[in-house]
Amino acid sequence: MRCLVTGATGFIGGGVVRKLQNAGHEVIAYVREGSDSRSLQDVERIVGDLGDPNRLAIAAADCDAMVHAAGIADPAADTDSLGWAHVAGTENVINAARQAGCKRLIHISCADVTLYDGPRSFWNEDQAPPRPFGELARTKLQAEELVRVSGQRGFRTTALRPALVWGPGDTTHLPGWKAETNQGGIRIIGGGKKLMATTFIGNLTHAVLCALQAKVVTGNVYHVVDTELTVSRDFFTDLSTALGWKPPRGAGPYRWAWLACRTGLSSLHPTQVIRRGQTSAFEMNRAKKDLDYEPIVTREQGMAELANWYRETHGNR
Repeated sequence: MRCLVTGATGFIGGGVVRKLQNAGHEVIAYVREGSDSRSLQDVERIVGDLGDPNRLAIAAADCDAMVHAAGIADPAADTDSLGWAHVAGTENVINAARQAGCKRLIHISCADVTLYDGPRSFWNEDQAPPRPFGELARTKLQAEELVRVSGQRGFRTTALRPALVWGPGDTTHLPGWKAETNQGGIRIIGGGKKLMATTFIGNLTHAVLCALQAKVVTGNVYHVVDTELTVSRDFFTDLSTALGWKPPRGAGPYRWAWLACRTGLSSLHPTQVIRRGQTSAFEMNRAKKDLDYEPIVTREQGMAELANWYRETHGNR
């Protein structure tokens, strides 16, 4: 299968590229001008951005499928940037895929399209708050909806919702966690006793392969998470131990942390406080049934892979 991957120089997109290559697929990487694409030396690359539908259509020519992994992960990004990247950009991707005659579009959404100041306890894909918290969640949800309604005969669309994505190659969360470590340790909210859903990068890329091969009704959305349930304190303790960092530190009760981030007394973003201090756990029965998805990497294996990669790329820093 010939596949175009957007966001190919990013954490998730780069992982998708490598997974597709290892599975024997022909991959074309769609990369922004000026982005660091040294890790894609053996991959056909086309330079362009999400704001250029014609360029996207040219890149998608003769492709059987597109995997849309481009986006902004920073919840503090400005509203206009998030809207252009997630909503307008996804609309351009959909139009380009149709124009090029692609048969499938796999969209990487996120479980945080349901983010709110409250627990999400074993939610399925049909459960959601009246309005998600933050512009990042809202624009990602709008993008997901565009994908869900765009499917038609001969053009199957699928949206995957990973939780907190972690693992080797992480340029999204690790830098911020390392900065916290340098200031005394990753901050734990409310004692770190709440469940926190995670998705190892290898499990997410495996789900992409499953979605490309599945024969399911178009327009479905699927939670893609790790098998193991963990509370935030244990996850960050295991991660810090694996990377040789200082252990996590307490940051007070949830409501205090919430007030502090909302009034500028904390450098944490409210989105980060919710992720760490409110329960998040998601059912993935639909992904198991429709996509034949099962996580293939355990948390212990993932931590070992992350530690090995971190030592190779960061040494003793």
